[in-house]
Amino acid sequence: MDKQLDLKNIALIGRTFEEYYRMFDIGNLPANENILDVASGVSSFCAEASVKGYNVTASDRIYTSSPLEIEKKCRQDLDEVIKQMPGLVELFTWNFFKDIQALRAQREKAYKLFIEDFKKYTAKKYIPVEYPATDFTDDQFTTSLVSHLLFLYEDHINYDLHKKIILELLRITSKEVRIFPLVNLKGKKSSVVDTLLQDKDFGQYKISVKKVNYEFMKNGNEMMIIKH
Repeated sequence: MDKQLDLKNIALIGRTFEEYYRMFDIGNLPANENILDVASGVSSFCAEASVKGYNVTASDRIYTSSPLEIEKKCRQDLDEVIKQMPGLVELFTWNFFKDIQALRAQREKAYKLFIEDFKKYTAKKYIPVEYPATDFTDDQFTTSLVSHLLFLYEDHINYDLHKKIILELLRITSKEVRIFPLVNLKGKKSSVVDTLLQDKDFGQYKISVKKVNYEFMKNGNEMMIIKH
């Protein structure tokens, strides 16, 4: 049996601006992009990016909860993930993070920056969304980023839901949708990837896969780009 993180639900784990910058090749996005962070959870990308002059909106179903409730949940999820890591070290590449302690420190940094920003800008930058249903307008954003949700959690999210979420993102995004990573929790390419590539309903879009300068999960160093 293949090893993997044993998660009963989708984990509420935060990632930093530096990780997003690498995962999504942010450096090639124009400064005036209107970016949507999809199912952003407790990532600090929105908080850090805003300070750097980017226009980012974060969206997640957890944003109906209080900062205290969110912090409690993400602490529990982080504790559970870190507890499992010693038995799974071979599934990961220890370059960006030198060890498990460094990983924990980065994850804590992310959620603490998020909580601080969330308290200040709850209604302005952090929008509660239960995907695939959104209240966003057509082409409201230029680029949407999906980090560690689609493909990764193929055991929790079936293909039909993947499809509905991506089609909704394409409705509200004028330029492109970027999804990272393309592997599942076992570190193997998600079966959803090939199903999507063969789906005729995506035939009108330009779909490509690009290698990026970030790899924590082994083989997880590619993002999918879906362009109008």
